[in-house]
Amino acid sequence: MNNRLNLNALYLEVIDAKHAKWPNAKQYISERYQLAFDARLNGYMPAFMALMQGDEFASLCGFRGAEQGTLFLEQYLDDDASTLLSAQFATHIERHQLVEFGQLASFNKGFSLVHFFLIAEALVKRNYQWCIFTATDPLYAMMRRFGLPLRIIADADPNRIPNASEIWGTYYQHQPRIVAGNLIQGLARLSKLMPDNDSQAMGDSL
Repeated sequence: MNNRLNLNALYLEVIDAKHAKWPNAKQYISERYQLAFDARLNGYMPAFMALMQGDEFASLCGFRGAEQGTLFLEQYLDDDASTLLSAQFATHIERHQLVEFGQLASFNKGFSLVHFFLIAEALVKRNYQWCIFTATDPLYAMMRRFGLPLRIIADADPNRIPNASEIWGTYYQHQPRIVAGNLIQGLARLSKLMPDNDSQAMGDSL
């Protein structure tokens, strides 16, 4: 795979269980988590936002709208996510405004900024305003370097996840925590960091 960062060759594609690339997406996620954490995943997010370089994956990130049902990370929380975030951010947040990220996988960190920008852009267009996700120390540090306005909600306690060590390997040794933020503010910040490229052209496949 050619890892040279050519923004004009990158685009975002939504891949769900009906998509022809779904088996490849699951394999990509499984391989990345096995390499990073010796994990043996047995479940996947219902859809992925894939940063594509030609016909190949450059980066993948799973997502689930909170209006679709219980979020995976709500296993870590003492209350539903929208209630907790409403209290944390002192504003009323409905579940249809909230999206969960998970199973982020990339073999090249150089794609992270572009991928995050296109994800935020696409989700804001879908009328999501808030995001929540589980971030390990390295991922959280990278997002802070981007200057994203994030708030830590809780630690990710493996004791709340059935068979956590068997499925997730060493993942919980990387201090994962539940993090949330405002997508519109995040998009504004990421747009300032992006090179001068036509982002709309890259996101047309949505």
